[in-house]
Amino acid sequence: MTESNIILKTLGRRIATLRKQQGMNQEEFAEVSGKMINTISNIERGLSDPKITTLLSLAEALNVPVDSLFSDNEQPPIEELPENVQAILKLIKNQDTRTLKTIQKQIEALLELTKF
Repeated sequence: MTESNIILKTLGRRIATLRKQQGMNQEEFAEVSGKMINTISNIERGLSDPKITTLLSLAEALNVPVDSLFSDNEQPPIEELPENVQAILKLIKNQDTRTLKTIQKQIEALLELTKF
């Protein structure tokens, strides 16, 4: 197996893991990411060499930075997070980027208020 094949298989497993952590099956992930289910399947099995634009779409659909597709030391599985954090993540997981930025600013403002 070549080095590039190993990288593609590792990338595919990481994307599959992140997708499952988000509670999505391949069909749902394909819809959210705007990609064909065959594309998702081939990437996750390490059979496809995705373009950077595809990786960007997948990362956005997973609500993660694109570099986290290549590294698994980012965050614990959702099941290991406190229940209230899990509930918040479920509420916001399908929101668009603009809405997520607004939510982030509101949370930051609330946290500032609690410092007093």
